[in-house]
Amino acid sequence: MLPKSILNGVAGLIALSATIVLGVAVTNTDAKAANFEGKRIQIIVPFNEGGGTDSYSRFLQQYMQKYLPGNPRILVINKPGAGGILGTNHFQQRATKDGTWVMAISTSVMANYMLGDPRIKFDLKDYIPIILSPRSSLVYVRKDLGLQKIKTLKGKMQKLRSTPVEKLVFGGKTPTSAGLQYRLGLSLLGVEVKSVWGMKGNGPMALAFERGEFLVNYDNSLSFLNNRQKLLEDGIAVPIYTLGIVDGKGKAQRDPTWPDVPSYFEAYEALHGKKPSGPGFEAWLALMQMSSGMNKSWNLPAGTPKDIVEAWRTAARKMLKDPDFVKKRDKILGKYPQTIGDEAVAIRDTALTLSPKARGFLEQYVKVRYGITLGK
Repeated sequence: MLPKSILNGVAGLIALSATIVLGVAVTNTDAKAANFEGKRIQIIVPFNEGGGTDSYSRFLQQYMQKYLPGNPRILVINKPGAGGILGTNHFQQRATKDGTWVMAISTSVMANYMLGDPRIKFDLKDYIPIILSPRSSLVYVRKDLGLQKIKTLKGKMQKLRSTPVEKLVFGGKTPTSAGLQYRLGLSLLGVEVKSVWGMKGNGPMALAFERGEFLVNYDNSLSFLNNRQKLLEDGIAVPIYTLGIVDGKGKAQRDPTWPDVPSYFEAYEALHGKKPSGPGFEAWLALMQMSSGMNKSWNLPAGTPKDIVEAWRTAARKMLKDPDFVKKRDKILGKYPQTIGDEAVAIRDTALTLSPKARGFLEQYVKVRYGITLGK
């Protein structure tokens, strides 16, 4: 069972999501005032093409064009840099409040925000969510390490932790973006890596892994399944664990996308012989809740009129009922429930909040390893 403070947060998220059936909110009032006929709408994706947030946005794009009033033209605009900060700063500075600008937010943006990166010029809690999409992630290594030859999970973890740091090259966007939770998770398993920061997205990271420059990598479950499957087929990538998911009772479960792959919770217990606990684990779990509970989302700028907000949310509700969308959704959204409406606000605010104990641990962790002082 997870710590009570964490369990309460998880239960809150699950309780809120319980009001959603296949991502369709209870309230379903059509907006009548807003009309986007003849308009051009920009979806700002703060990462390169080919990554998880880009694929997610391009999938939603086609259906939202169909259901937004006036059938406007929707363009996905990629503005990568600084773990999503540059693109989000651009949105903050340029976005108008007429519904023609939408911000695609992912784990990296939230992590940088929550940990106080000084380059941030936006406040995520001011944004208005349209749709919120959770998903878990997969951690994998190159076959060069030989873990595929070891039968037990404990043996795999022992082999990984005994590998020299210089050999375990690991990449990410910034030390305070999404890569932090994976880096921290490995440390809690006694696995230290040589970190290479400055990567512009999961696409470039996967290419570096494929070339053999990285021996350890991560990707969200669906992005890997849809875009990196050949790495598995060719035997280059060896899955180690997923982040897993946590149910309403606080019980850790495997990611439904990868039912045969152990969760992080299983890897920890196999190695240490006990369930995960302590401040380090609470810090990791806080980051995991953020990335899994609110992995991707579309958002409008603060101050957007209510009729425009409801027009977007109504279009999203209609999208989730579209037969073609229903047929294809598992490939992009998986089996995770989608949240539309004000319920997403509460989930987001919970996901962006770190307990003092967890924050204190993270402050020490990044200070020692990267010489970074977290913002307040």
